[in-house]
Amino acid sequence: MERALEDDRLAQRELVKRYQGPIFAYIYRWLRNRADAEDLTQDVFIKMFRALGTYSRQSSFRAWLYRIARNRVIDYLRRKKPQAVDLDDVVLEDDSLSPIELHERTTEQEALQEVIESLPPLYREVLLLRHRDELSYEEIVDTTGIALGTVKARLHRARNMLKKQLMETKLL
Repeated sequence: MERALEDDRLAQRELVKRYQGPIFAYIYRWLRNRADAEDLTQDVFIKMFRALGTYSRQSSFRAWLYRIARNRVIDYLRRKKPQAVDLDDVVLEDDSLSPIELHERTTEQEALQEVIESLPPLYREVLLLRHRDELSYEEIVDTTGIALGTVKARLHRARNMLKKQLMETKLL
């Protein structure tokens, strides 16, 4: 990061390589559209390079980058009229599974995704940032601008909602 701040192109490319996948996945979970997620991911990195001089070392770089991504997604969603989306999760085929087992696994993954998607957005966001993106509480605070106590409370509520819904759907 220090080298990237000093305009080292090799270091900047390394940052893109390291964070491009996680940032794309984060944006894709919001939009559920690959092309739009790819475009916004590129926008995030362009914005990151333009704003590198404003990065303060008080927060983690990862949290700062996720905050850029979050703000870019929110701006995009405000401008774009919401559309119905198809929730097609990619399932990697495992040759060791029978077609029935593969179908059951796919069905369970789809049901889990539906349960997660049914959570209110403010709870879903902190849950995904913590468990899918593996951000620390402090990084979630930096990313969202939400107070630490609120992050912990929302995460606790999200987990409880998720557990309750999984028990109701007999996935847990």
